[in-house]
Amino acid sequence: MKEKIFGQKDFEELFERWFGDLMNFVYSYLHNEEVAKDIVHDVFLTLWNNRTHLDSSWSLKSYLFTLARNYALNYLRHQKVVAHNEVGLIQESREFQEEIEEYEATLERLREKLACLPEKQREVLVKCLVEGKMYKQVAEELDVSVNTIKTHIKRALAFLREQMEDDLILLFFFKKVEKSGIL
Repeated sequence: MKEKIFGQKDFEELFERWFGDLMNFVYSYLHNEEVAKDIVHDVFLTLWNNRTHLDSSWSLKSYLFTLARNYALNYLRHQKVVAHNEVGLIQESREFQEEIEEYEATLERLREKLACLPEKQREVLVKCLVEGKMYKQVAEELDVSVNTIKTHIKRALAFLREQMEDDLILLFFFKKVEKSGIL
């Protein structure tokens, strides 16, 4: 038969009697006094909250130490998960930083190569590929033929293709990058 086996005064006596021993017990698992103290407080809180459901035939000492061990082991398992996740996040962060640095270096090479283009080729390339203007529109703005625009673009892209080799993929992003103000 389950019944309320202790009141507040009994609880306080239990707390006084077992707190130190439970602290040492939990500390032996965790080697962290503050966490051990928190866990022991949680153990007593659980005891208090479940006092009406406890069977009077149970050993409170065994109950407290079993609960403390389980809480300590749960804490250690949780710390393993946290540590594993932190390692993963740190690795991802490093890889992301390396990708950003590589991307920025490639963008800088692209800027340098664009600066090597003759002014008209660069202007036509920007107007057509970055600003998205039609060849005919650019030809009218610059007072040249559409074929001249095509020739400027063909030569500019050939130059960049030759100079940038492995970084050709950037040419596909050129438009978005330029609009964002990076170039």
